[in-house]
Amino acid sequence: MIRLGQNLRTISKIKLQNFNSYKYRNNNNKLNIFNSNNKNENDKINNINDPNFRKIIEDVKENSKEIEDLKELFPGYIKDGEYLETQQRLKETKEKLIDLEKSFVEDMAKLNKARVVAQNFLIDSEDKIEHDIDWQNDVKGISDKEMNLRKLQTLLEYEALDDAVNRYRDLMEDSEGKSFVTSFKSIRDVLMQWNEGLAEKVQKDLLKKDQDAPWVTILKTVTVQKCVLKSLNIIVGKCLLKDKYDFATHIVAENIGVSVYAEYKSLIVKKQEPKAYKKISKLIPSSALKKFYNISTDNLDVVVLPPDSKDILALGEFLVSRVFKYCTIQESLGEDGSHQSPAFAIQSHYSNGARTTKVIPHKNIFKLIESGHAIRETGGARLFPMVIKPLPWITPTEGPYLHYKVPIMRTNGSAMQLRTLVDSDMSLIYRALNILGETPWVINREVYTVIREAWSNGGGIGDIPKRTDFEYPEIPEELLFDHEARKELFKKEQRVKNLNFNLHSLRCDTNYKLEVARKFLEHTLYFPHNIDFRGRSYPIPPHLNHLGSDFCRSLLKFEKSLPLGESGFNWLKIHVANLYGVDKIPLNERLEFTERNLENIFDSADSPLNGGKWWLKADNPWQTLAACIELTKAIRSGNPTEFLSNLPIHQDGTCNGLQHYAALGGDVWGAEKVNLLPSDSPQDVYSSVAQLVEQIVEQDAKDGNEIAKFFVGKIDRKLVKQTVMTSVYGVTYIGAREQIENAILEKFGTELDERFVFNASTYIAKNTFACLNNMFVGARSIMKWMTDCASLIAKSGHCVTWNTPLGLPVAQPYRKGGKYNIKTLECDFVVIHNDDLLQVDTNRQRSAFPPNFIHSLDSTHMFLTAMSCYDKGITYSSVHDSYWTHASTVDKMNDILRNEFVELHKQPILERLLEWFQVRYPDIRFPKLPKKGELDINKVKESRYFFH
Repeated sequence: MIRLGQNLRTISKIKLQNFNSYKYRNNNNKLNIFNSNNKNENDKINNINDPNFRKIIEDVKENSKEIEDLKELFPGYIKDGEYLETQQRLKETKEKLIDLEKSFVEDMAKLNKARVVAQNFLIDSEDKIEHDIDWQNDVKGISDKEMNLRKLQTLLEYEALDDAVNRYRDLMEDSEGKSFVTSFKSIRDVLMQWNEGLAEKVQKDLLKKDQDAPWVTILKTVTVQKCVLKSLNIIVGKCLLKDKYDFATHIVAENIGVSVYAEYKSLIVKKQEPKAYKKISKLIPSSALKKFYNISTDNLDVVVLPPDSKDILALGEFLVSRVFKYCTIQESLGEDGSHQSPAFAIQSHYSNGARTTKVIPHKNIFKLIESGHAIRETGGARLFPMVIKPLPWITPTEGPYLHYKVPIMRTNGSAMQLRTLVDSDMSLIYRALNILGETPWVINREVYTVIREAWSNGGGIGDIPKRTDFEYPEIPEELLFDHEARKELFKKEQRVKNLNFNLHSLRCDTNYKLEVARKFLEHTLYFPHNIDFRGRSYPIPPHLNHLGSDFCRSLLKFEKSLPLGESGFNWLKIHVANLYGVDKIPLNERLEFTERNLENIFDSADSPLNGGKWWLKADNPWQTLAACIELTKAIRSGNPTEFLSNLPIHQDGTCNGLQHYAALGGDVWGAEKVNLLPSDSPQDVYSSVAQLVEQIVEQDAKDGNEIAKFFVGKIDRKLVKQTVMTSVYGVTYIGAREQIENAILEKFGTELDERFVFNASTYIAKNTFACLNNMFVGARSIMKWMTDCASLIAKSGHCVTWNTPLGLPVAQPYRKGGKYNIKTLECDFVVIHNDDLLQVDTNRQRSAFPPNFIHSLDSTHMFLTAMSCYDKGITYSSVHDSYWTHASTVDKMNDILRNEFVELHKQPILERLLEWFQVRYPDIRFPKLPKKGELDINKVKESRYFFH
């Protein structure tokens, strides 16, 4: 399989080499692969038969940013001959693009063959690559349409990558000649490689100096590490500033001395005059530094150094000399055992008879920075959905896109999590992700048209933001004479300013999503998936996907259409009620709700923006509109049961985390409240908890509790919902109190006394937890057992790890001090240590283990359902614990997801977990498993409202 992955990714190497060969843009020489002046390129476009593809090509040609040839990173700093000449790079790039196009046909054959081979491998565990493959025979069966889609997919990935590169280069271009150029991670990484070792050596050298010298006192007050970081920042920053390649050493030393002394004075001001410190700190860094340096010391207990003091220069020279002495760099980058040379050197020369010395950085510093830029600029591309079926996952790094590599797990840089994947059998995870990614989608044209019109008319409908800013408040007449009025006006203006800032971000996001939808109006699209470290799956395209907002989901439909049938017709009606918010009543009553509102539904479909706008009152307005349009078309077709529908129908779990806890603990009462047991109507766990809390409140009110008297008859599901929902995910008592405080303020207004709100939220939170403990006895005992085990493991110096039933290795990465900030006047430095060498964070390991374990179980259930649906030919997708399929296959999917849940929980999940712990951590004595309740898990198969 490794060889298969290498064959599939040959073309990606061309892509990476192409972009890595670029450096930084030269505005005088530009390369545009869509240049209409190039006759050969135009001929290729005109020869394409597919009009839709030609339209996309023209659109990309018109709107994509130019892929610009690179200007030198820091013009004038780098000697001639160190890099390829511009024209040579242009020539090589064009040759690679030509080779890329020539490989399309062969690559398409490999793609088809790879799917078959990979699928057989994952199912049969046999490597069939050894068989001879006649690629030429495969090529003959490929249609022009498939080849054009293959080309289009390449262009889409190029466009996303080009956008990422251009955004990064625009930032770089804006920073040229400015002091904050060192804030880029690629440059900061070069600084930080010297930081720790240099700080230790400076600390030792400082002990040899006169401890009573003023500059030593200043340096020690600021701390050695801050001074080292400031020194490196200034030296490297000056080396990179535009048109200032070299600097006199005395100027560099003086700048460092001034910066450290200003930092010292800021610390004194912060301690003795906090208001002045707060005011100055709001200035831009360069202004703040000057202000602190020049601030009067009359009222400060501070070491005073005159502006012409030699101590400032002595301080700077001490730090500069240590940087020159201890900072080294490899002569041959990347080669083990390569000779280490000084990273910075001093060069002497004479000017007008005077001898001066200048700082000369080693050429490899620029190479390291340049290499970092090449990696950073291509990372984080905002990938589009795919127009061909994604390539199958076959290794943790061999993923679905043709040219852009995406890891299978979102690890946030944790090396431990990456290592766990290498030696694990991930075949079932690969298969499940491949199935999710191969579900074909199309854009819902009717809804897209309505959203476009609403957006053009100013927005502000549903979750679409309005396109005009909020107006600032009028200035009151008494402003000049009333200090309180000025304060109030300032607060209101700041509130409006923040609202408009957020509104701008929302508008940009909405506009981008609509542009993505427009791009795919004529095409089938696919959403390749990857997972987080717990196994939960997410679409890789970040903007338009079915995990997104209400209007994003409304824009998507399955590509495949199926006849509704009698059952599907009813499920479509139920879906309308569910989206509207009428989902806490029996299914037959939901049908009645929809039938009572048919006129409103027809009006919504016919005149969504000019009619009664019934759909706008729904919990999910845009999805409700999509369902109204689908139902209207079905009814007006004359034969609804034969209507071809492709609208996804959702089946949602009832507080899915508590469902898994109830099944693990065997809680009969808890299982009933989360619909694991059959009932005539859906149970609402939030309302059940609210009723129990209400009973306690009524009794306390009779006993004279003033807070209880206030809440008599006022406890509802909304007050306790968030706390109940997050209790399964480890919400703390403090977090629960804050949640309920927000709910109280939302329900009763902000006029309530602040002290009363605090006491009231404390009271309700305490009683909510007590009711949950009574309702889910087994769940609470399991949570306690899990936290106890995690605490023992963490205290032994290990991170908690386990394997899901599908074989996914899960490792909690929480350690202490892996990343921390060092704040200076110029900027904040983020210091990152190797996570394998850090102390395990016992508190986070303990509190996070129960919710993470439950997340790994609900992802397992989802994957099992996906694979079973695929085996039975059922179209399937999901949003965590919301499972989607066609209306006509909802009943089949419901049977599958119930069977898979039952089979999952028939396994000795906790027993295997304990056995894993005992084998992996043999020196720890783990507590016994809690006693399990009497729940008959098979009853889930009979529960109509388990998912509904």
